Amino acid sequence: ATQASNIFDAMTHSFNDKEKAETIRFFLSTITSRIATTFIMSHYLSEKKITPSRVYNKLSPLYGSKSSFVNYVALGKKRGYLFHECDKDDRRQKYLYPSPTFVKIWCTFLAKTKGDEISSDINWNSIVDTAVKVKLKKIS
Repeated sequence: ATQASNIFDAMTHSFNDKEKAETIRFFLSTITSRIATTFIMSHYLSEKKITPSRVYNKLSPLYGSKSSFVNYVALGKKRGYLFHECDKDDRRQKYLYPSPTFVKIWCTFLAKTKGDEISSDINWNSIVDTAVKVKLKKIS
């Protein structure tokens, strides 16, 4: 019962903040989005590069159709939750990164599913550093 309550709280805690609520809806909306988000975030937090094609090829057809994962990545890019960065040596190769805001909301969500709060002295810069660099390249 406690874990179910924690998950409910995590899913609904930010619904008074429109941006956070939309982000949470984005990564919780379907089983495909939940699996894709978890897969992408596990790579990001493990500092492993991941390409969109790796997402599609690894997760489909077992967890959803290839088109559903393609649509998830495309929508994530359109809404600013995900970004591409080209490989330095092979410009055809593009890596997928979450936005800094997406990372923070995801980490907060995960903590809340365990019934925890994110520590106020957490060093977000160390966690979102790569995401910030990729986002800044897209803006400039």
